[in-house]
Amino acid sequence: MAKKKKKTSKKKSSQKNAKTLKKANVNPRRLAAIDIGSNAIRMVIAEHQTGGLKILKKFRFPIRLGADVFSQGQISGKNLKLSARTFRQFKQLSEKFKVAKLKAVATSALREARNKKAYIELIERKSNIRIELIDGVEEARVIYQAVKREVALENSHALLIDVGGGSVELTFSDRAFMSSTQSFPFGTVRTLEYLKTKKLTEKDLPRVATEFLKPLTHFLQAHGPDRLDFAVGTGGNLETLGKLKPLFIGGNVKTWLSQAELQVMIERLSQMSLEDRIKKLDLRSDRADVIIPASWVVLTVMRQAQVEKILIPHVGLKDGVLWSLAQETSYLTKALG
Repeated sequence: MAKKKKKTSKKKSSQKNAKTLKKANVNPRRLAAIDIGSNAIRMVIAEHQTGGLKILKKFRFPIRLGADVFSQGQISGKNLKLSARTFRQFKQLSEKFKVAKLKAVATSALREARNKKAYIELIERKSNIRIELIDGVEEARVIYQAVKREVALENSHALLIDVGGGSVELTFSDRAFMSSTQSFPFGTVRTLEYLKTKKLTEKDLPRVATEFLKPLTHFLQAHGPDRLDFAVGTGGNLETLGKLKPLFIGGNVKTWLSQAELQVMIERLSQMSLEDRIKKLDLRSDRADVIIPASWVVLTVMRQAQVEKILIPHVGLKDGVLWSLAQETSYLTKALG
């Protein structure tokens, strides 16, 4: 009898919440995720439909919090103001699209900022959006949930490599089971700041990447299977490499890269100036300077893990956040019919 009462109570609560959403002039199927990364702040708005999530709009603001934090230890006044202005826009956009539920998550840059509390309080005061700080393991878990919906992992041993501005997350997947994961502080923006501090250039990246990524060797050897079928790469830099592949390698397959192909792309990109990458490849300036550090990180991990090819599914943290919201709000859409 107790279980029956609990179900009835939940049903009534769902119907009540659904009615509340209707009065609030929002669409209960509209969701939004905000990813506050080290290189940029992104927002994606989607609608939860029977067949999955339909992306309605994507927004990206090149606010490089990592450049502040990894060099000075805190977010600058300039980027505090830019972030506040950006989140006010996010609030307006969520209202325009009648978003029912929004979630904002922040990763390594904000986690490490001395003034993170002031940043979070400012954003909430200016936009009424609350930021959730997540650690590297939780970040990897959320990304994994998004990847599982795009990639058939059931019969494979795979290594997920997420390259961010502040950190790299490695996750082993054993037949669609997340067997182990670890976060490493070797992101692309952090690497750039290290090069500047040591007065090094892109030519030093192979040595720096190898040195930086030594701690990964133990993780890969301790937790990896005897044989990996493939790797899965997530993050904006991996997606950019996929898009550039037809230009550098030929063909139309943008979702797979081999070690040899990645090596060729690194060599070709290294021969181009920053300006040429922006003009000739149509890369954003905040992508053009981190694409090579990201490429070296990926290639070094692939070599250490002895995995020959990497799949780029074009999903990431924000997609995982959307799916978590979809699961949380599914009962509301059911209550509305």
